[in-house]
Amino acid sequence: MRIKTTLIAMAALLGLGACATEEGYRQHMGLLQGASADAVLVDWGPPQSRTPMSNGRELWSYTKTTVEERAGYWRDETRQVTRKITDRDGKEKTETITENFPVWEPAQTLRSVCTTRFVMASGLVEDISFNGDGCVAEELRKS
Repeated sequence: MRIKTTLIAMAALLGLGACATEEGYRQHMGLLQGASADAVLVDWGPPQSRTPMSNGRELWSYTKTTVEERAGYWRDETRQVTRKITDRDGKEKTETITENFPVWEPAQTLRSVCTTRFVMASGLVEDISFNGDGCVAEELRKS
């Protein structure tokens, strides 16, 4: 039950994305070390692939793609413009003015991918590895 609660909390943290780091994901995956295969199946669902290994273990792979759509928007950009002018007396002066320009930021589609692999041995998680820019979670607080 502890593992299921941990995984539910981890999933919630992954969805928030606030202060999420790769180290946080590593910490959460470390909590699954030694978990039962059944616990992984219940919380992660069936793996997208199962590959037998030469040492009798099995490699379970999960890949998650997250897509975030950001709408386009206008923002103001402030620029300082410096120019030299000559006054009526023929003296050269420098004048600096600040101008605001509207700048369009186009819509963006941000994609991130995380592949997590579990090495299963005798019905337990023996090892976990992951890669991808989407493998992030909020770091665990140290007590």
